[in-house]
Amino acid sequence: MGSPAERLAMQYAVDKFREFGCQEAYIMPMMVAEAVNTNSGIAVGVLKGRTDRIIIVGGHMDSAGPEIPGANDDGSGVACVIELARILSKRQHESTIIFCCWGGEESGLQGSKYFVDHFDKIDSVALMLQIDMADGSSFLGIDPDYADVSAPRWLTKAAYEIFYDELHSSGLEYSTASATLNAASGGATGSDHNAFLAKGIPAIDFTSDVDYPIHTPQDHLENFQPSGLRRTGDLILKLVERFDVGVPSRTLERYMLVQLGTTPVFLSYWILWTFICVVLVLAVVVIVVVRRRRVLVEGRERVRWSAIKIVLFTLIIQTFIWMSEAIFGLVSGYRFPWANNFTGFALLGILSGMIGLWLVLKLIRRLPLSSDAFVFGWRSLVALIMITSATAIRNPELAVFPGLATLFMSFAFLSQSAGLRVTCWMLSCLVTVRLVFFEELGLIQRLITENRIHAIGGLSAYEAAFVVLYTLISIPFVLGFAGIYRGAGLDLFWLKKFRSTRALFVVIGLIISLSTYLMLQPVYDAKWYNNIIVEQRHVLGSDSSKIELKASENLKGTRISEGGSETIFAERTNYHDFMANQPAIVRWTSLERTVDSVEIVKDTVMLRHSIRIHSSFRPYMVAVSYRSALPFTVQSSWSHGESFRLGKESDSLKIFSWYCFPDTDLVVPVTFGLSKGQKVIEKVEVTYDSLAYDLRLEREFTNVQYRTVVAAVDTFSPGMAMSGGGQ
Repeated sequence: MGSPAERLAMQYAVDKFREFGCQEAYIMPMMVAEAVNTNSGIAVGVLKGRTDRIIIVGGHMDSAGPEIPGANDDGSGVACVIELARILSKRQHESTIIFCCWGGEESGLQGSKYFVDHFDKIDSVALMLQIDMADGSSFLGIDPDYADVSAPRWLTKAAYEIFYDELHSSGLEYSTASATLNAASGGATGSDHNAFLAKGIPAIDFTSDVDYPIHTPQDHLENFQPSGLRRTGDLILKLVERFDVGVPSRTLERYMLVQLGTTPVFLSYWILWTFICVVLVLAVVVIVVVRRRRVLVEGRERVRWSAIKIVLFTLIIQTFIWMSEAIFGLVSGYRFPWANNFTGFALLGILSGMIGLWLVLKLIRRLPLSSDAFVFGWRSLVALIMITSATAIRNPELAVFPGLATLFMSFAFLSQSAGLRVTCWMLSCLVTVRLVFFEELGLIQRLITENRIHAIGGLSAYEAAFVVLYTLISIPFVLGFAGIYRGAGLDLFWLKKFRSTRALFVVIGLIISLSTYLMLQPVYDAKWYNNIIVEQRHVLGSDSSKIELKASENLKGTRISEGGSETIFAERTNYHDFMANQPAIVRWTSLERTVDSVEIVKDTVMLRHSIRIHSSFRPYMVAVSYRSALPFTVQSSWSHGESFRLGKESDSLKIFSWYCFPDTDLVVPVTFGLSKGQKVIEKVEVTYDSLAYDLRLEREFTNVQYRTVVAAVDTFSPGMAMSGGGQ
């Protein structure tokens, strides 16, 4: 966002819009994006129709960083927008069609938010169609949602009808679990259609499979499948043609979408609430019924703490599941050995968990569990009732998943057939697995590989967090199984036989075989790389810099070139403080500070202060922050407020920032309201997307990102300013 490259791309789009016959084509400038200064904007092309009713077709111009080409995300979407402008300009239309190439989508949908707030004809927009990635290697995702609202059903239905019935394409998919989690988070992810839905305008987005190296330097043409361009482009073209004469309504809806084959099924919120209420009542009834059915044998000694033991046993099994990855990583030397082999490591975790299960079955002899099925059954159902109720308060769509789990678990305890009990219990588990292992989990997992936790304690806490999380998720189902097992009177899943030594050796043999296979598989390849950041930090006025190497994997085997000499890094660490052989002074930045005026108004000192920042070439980012032990006020022609990159402000912390690639000369005027004697710490950080020191790193399947940060810190107070002092 805001880079000269983004500006050039926008100008290219504007030139094409003009060439193809758009009556208007221009860049709408965006100088401030949520309190961050920028040189971004929106490339706009207007193809006038017979009416003022507007259909908007959009894609976003920016990629997620200066090293990221953005071929798929979202060069492909913009390519479709420009091609649609060429095709649609050859026809006469009832609606006015506006083509928009948004800036700042990766920085929080900044361009589209700015457009809906500043476009003077926004009330005439009847429909917005967004294209965010159009790769052809896999399915095409449909996204009609934002937070707790969705596009009208007529729009979603039309997309399915056109895609399957008119274009006879395959692979349009709606990710129900991912969408549900996103709705529950308030719309944490999405694309530029979100800004229009938030404004009450019908909008929908089409995004190709995110199992693609987006947000990485590997988002380039070599990894892109261009067949998706036509697939998405034809769909948008048909949607524009269908609704050119008008839309059925501009009213948004609230529903949960479930796709059955090629058919969308819309579940209104009243249906969801009815289902949730029925399930909760049923679960309570089942608890009562099961309690009445229980058979207590006189004289049998009561076993205590059975539920606590179940928690302990679940924790042991989950520890073994997650420990498999950690042990494999220690042996192989990779921190994230599963980066390219999710399925294999999932199976390895299951096999490792079976060792934990074997150990638990041995422990049960010393730590026996109650033989009363009700002891476990009522606790399982109460836990699921609580989870369903809590999630329903947050979002009824989210509550459907634990609601279904509660429903199947209730049927499991009602049934008299052991086979049916086990089947219902498994369905209860599968519903939860579908939500926990949602469709876009692969993208989230790969983002985890960006984790640069250094200390062993930090890595242990990272693994422990997953053990605890999945233990909590598993407990209701383990309790349920214990209740079903005790009530069945059968050795379900042959657990008694499994605790034999022979079974243990079979599992160990399978683990060794699978581990050997995984050892031979590449952890990273031409599509998925690991990452190293080289950051040089220099304080103005000093004669050296601190240079840090921070890697997602360990640095072992990295070739380091410094001033013509080469070394191979030998340590298994992912953090390293590099000792420079030459003076590492950065001469790219200079600062001038001036106190323009000091005025006392009652007990407040109004201090006007200016900073001039000069860079030898465009910096990547500039940030100026002010911190004081006491609250203070500040005003500036530079925007200030909550920065999406630099953290949240408070009464004692103020942040000004420019992202990204501002001019080489910047003046930051600031007016403070301070109390007498109050001290303020001023910190200026100028970040460049290159390294000042002559240092280069290289390793196969590794991205290396270089940054130089030049910092200056000053402390001043009204008294110092009036006396001309400072430090």
